[in-house]
Amino acid sequence: MNNKIILFFFLLLIIGCKTNKQNDIPVDLTFLETHIPNIENGKKIFNQSCITCHLYGTAGATILKDKKSWEKLLIDRNKEDIYLNVLNGFIGEKGPMPQKGACLNCSNTDLLDAIEYILFINGLSINH
Repeated sequence: MNNKIILFFFLLLIIGCKTNKQNDIPVDLTFLETHIPNIENGKKIFNQSCITCHLYGTAGATILKDKKSWEKLLIDRNKEDIYLNVLNGFIGEKGPMPQKGACLNCSNTDLLDAIEYILFINGLSINH
């Protein structure tokens, strides 16, 4: 029974991922420069969606408190790339990230708040 549950969640993650950039969600990224992080909202969004993968590294996700990996992400990617990867989903070296982190009813602001919450937990910010 547990194997069926694990398989179900893995398939859910895979289905949410895609590599076809033609289907990316169009978005005006100007809000990234004016957004004021709401850490409490980010925590709420994290606990509703992101926690599924990022608490223990499910499907290769970076673990919430893996500060070195989050620091590396901030060095390797700019704010727009990080946000667009969350928004559109992607398949990384360690595994898939579903579109909108599987929080399909999250707003652009919700997604950015969740990113900021994860970084905040590690003493970091996307506005480094």
